[in-house]
This record gives sequence, structure tokens and C-alpha cells, in this order.
Amino acid sequence: MFVTVLHHITDPVGFEAAEAKAMEAGLPTNVALPIHAATPDHRTGVCIWEGESVDAVRELVESLVGPFSDNEYFQMDVDGLEPALA
Repeated sequence: MFVTVLHHITDPVGFEAAEAKAMEAGLPTNVALPIHAATPDHRTGVCIWEGESVDAVRELVESLVGPFSDNEYFQMDVDGLEPALA
């Protein structure tokens, strides 16, 4: 399933550092992050995750960037995006 996360970023520097550290370490095999984007000031971000549930994505995202942003989670149908997880 695809889960869209809206990030209302309160600490852009901390968020970017946590995001870079997570990507460098590698994501767990039960999730994928095909789309991530941010405004030029890095105060708002939108990510589309693939995972087993909204709760699973929420748990991961909050552990990575939760201290640096207030996040909203939505299960979404995404046209044109092929699932990466089997």
C-alpha cells in the first residue's frame, strides 16, 4: 500500500540530517520511498512511502524524523506508481 506523509518541518537542519543518515544506512526491506520532495525552504515535505500499513510507515517515519516535524499520514491510491515491494 502507498502512504503519503505530509511533513510540517519545525527544524529543517535536523530533518535533513536525519533523512540523510537514514538513507545512507538504508531503509528496512519492508518499506520503500519512491517519492520525497520538499519546498525550497525545507519547511514542508511530501513523501510517498510503500509499506504494509499506515501504522508501519508511521512507526518508521516518527523514529527517523519525528523530533524535527509534525507529520500527517494518509493511505493513498497513486496512479502511475508501480509497487516496488512484492
